Amino acid sequence: MTPPYSILYDDTQVNKIYITMDIDSLSEMYDELENEHEYAVQFVFDRGTQTDTLQDVGFRLRGNTSLSSAKKSFKVSFNTYNPGRTFETAKKLNLIGNHNDPTMVREKTYFDIYNRLGLPMRRVGFAEVYINDQYFGFYTVVEEYDDIWCRDRYGDDAGALFKCLYGSTFTYNGENTGAYNTYEQQSNEQVNMKGELAHMFDVLNNTPIADLPCAFEPLFDVDQFLKIYALDISTGHWDNYGANQNNYYLYHDLKSGQYKFLSYDCDNVLGIDWFGIDWGTRNVYDWNFDGRPLVERLLQVDVYRERFSYYLNLIATYGMDTDYWYPRLDDIRDLIAPSALADIYRTMDYGYSYGDFLDGFDTDDIDGHCPYGIKNFFDARINSTLDQVELSDIAPIIHFPQQDHMLLEHGDYLNITVFIEEDVSVSAVQLLYSNNETGYSTADLYDDGAHGDGIAGDNIYGNTVIVPMDGTTFYYHIIASDNTGNESVYPVCENIARTIGYTTPTLHINEVMPDNVSTVPDGAGEFPDFIELYNYGLYAIDISNLFITDELDRPTKWRLPDMMLPFDSYVLIFADNETEQGLNHATFSIDADKDDLFIYGDVTTDYYLIDSTSFKNIPPDVSWGRLPNGTGPFTNLPVASPGAYNTVDTASVPDLFEVILTNNPGTHTSEVIITNDIAQTITLHIFNMAGQEVFKEAPATLPAGTYSYSIPANRLGSGAYLIRIGHGDKVTMITYSVL
Repeated sequence: MTPPYSILYDDTQVNKIYITMDIDSLSEMYDELENEHEYAVQFVFDRGTQTDTLQDVGFRLRGNTSLSSAKKSFKVSFNTYNPGRTFETAKKLNLIGNHNDPTMVREKTYFDIYNRLGLPMRRVGFAEVYINDQYFGFYTVVEEYDDIWCRDRYGDDAGALFKCLYGSTFTYNGENTGAYNTYEQQSNEQVNMKGELAHMFDVLNNTPIADLPCAFEPLFDVDQFLKIYALDISTGHWDNYGANQNNYYLYHDLKSGQYKFLSYDCDNVLGIDWFGIDWGTRNVYDWNFDGRPLVERLLQVDVYRERFSYYLNLIATYGMDTDYWYPRLDDIRDLIAPSALADIYRTMDYGYSYGDFLDGFDTDDIDGHCPYGIKNFFDARINSTLDQVELSDIAPIIHFPQQDHMLLEHGDYLNITVFIEEDVSVSAVQLLYSNNETGYSTADLYDDGAHGDGIAGDNIYGNTVIVPMDGTTFYYHIIASDNTGNESVYPVCENIARTIGYTTPTLHINEVMPDNVSTVPDGAGEFPDFIELYNYGLYAIDISNLFITDELDRPTKWRLPDMMLPFDSYVLIFADNETEQGLNHATFSIDADKDDLFIYGDVTTDYYLIDSTSFKNIPPDVSWGRLPNGTGPFTNLPVASPGAYNTVDTASVPDLFEVILTNNPGTHTSEVIITNDIAQTITLHIFNMAGQEVFKEAPATLPAGTYSYSIPANRLGSGAYLIRIGHGDKVTMITYSVL
């Protein structure tokens, strides 16, 4: 997906960033090498034609080994002191000092090649950074991996994002999730996904090689990794998974079910060396240190080794094409030269002069740490790769197909597209689909710009099909062939399966207190605002794949706790943006003046809207809730009742109540005869065994007496049913059969 434009990463100019902070805080940050506490600062962004000023922006040092450098790197956080705040589509920024690179643009160049290859875009811009009006030097502005980035690239941010630190080798260390502490889960933490990681590592390390594609591809995007690994080798990126066992992210894309491998912290590239190794000529098939399983195992699979070789050749001939890159590097050098000349911090770590800055683009032997100029490394690495690469006539590489919608119904029109890479030319692409995995229909996919496939000739193939009118699952796979007779199938072993139809969970927002001053404390003794959810159905429901949010256009803002919610039960959510206090503390707060709440389904339902409410001007310690409980309209409740039945007063309603069901089993009509000894609110619903409501009577507050409800058995169809009768704060369930 294409991210929205942001001036932060516009690399046609050098912007200015001004940080104003307490002088003692600045001294403390430098003296203590503080990279955890964020100081509140004033942030000014000057783009030449416009200046933006933000107060109370988080600011800290960034990095590990680079902390001790004279030229620091920084992290800027716009939402630390103002939860939810963004600036130019970003919550956070990385200001990278590039202290060990005389040109200061090697990481920028790496990610520009990365983006040119069609990998999930990571943007890098330029800025001069000033702190308390003192020029601290030229910096690259590198986009943060976070929920915004995931949403812009993958369409949602509901998957787990892991930052992988030193020691993250993809080695299987058993089922104990404590053995995987170098994999830091940084999103959707209320669901611990390290068990899934451990399973993926188990499959990688312990599956026979012949069976590895079938077992591993559903869990991991192999082709994206092979392309990134080939890029790392092509750019001499040794501070990575393959050599230094770190500096990457993993994101669990829920649409494909696969983990995606993402590059990170790529400044030690294009000739930078710490080991006395010539990275420009190193063997492309023997790059690893100490046998990293993700490389060693995958490259034992012939088709993966052939694709890896194809990517090496693609990068040497296209990704790093010198006809494109040499003028581009000259333009970047000329653009940033004035900022580099004025940057005295640039000289403090390795003694790099302004002449070294200029020579770093095209001159070898700046020093032992930088034996190659960038262009010189391009030449050496491209020539060495082309000499070493073992090319084969590969079959088409089929990437994960995309659907225009996930929630399927019988008879739907469904557009499916797929991106295909090939070393020659594609001759045919076909979609085979079925509702039973036996009798397949076939549709040709086209790259002509006329079949929902985007732009003609962009290697994206598509067409529209109709979801079969019967069955509960839509199965499909893709077959592609090239003009030399090679053929590929995706998925390699099983169909992609999508459920047809959706039964809406019986979950409602039942009560909200958006200004909880003294009503309900949480476990910490504080009084956060709360949201009560209620299962009004007949069966327990798994709520762990559902989401609640206060933003209509951000359905996956917070995943509900991992739990089964029994029927006629409640769960209380504290909306306080303090997730460290427990799994029922949401990542957002709510506003009594005016706010909205929404419950959404998961990715397989296109984030179906299950329930919502809007409210405004709610007084302190007053609940906005449903009357009657669970299913009625919203109103200001006379009495707050968190975790309990919503009633009109505080008095407990006695269970002075009797029910008689006539003609059970029934054939035409039956009668539910209710006798209540006091005035009570009565609700009556009938559900089939699938939990679907098939009959209801409007809620009514009835004085003491005897009342009769007629049940139209002749309209229900034969089978078993449950009659649910709500009376006051009680529920009575009756089993009913229709012949």
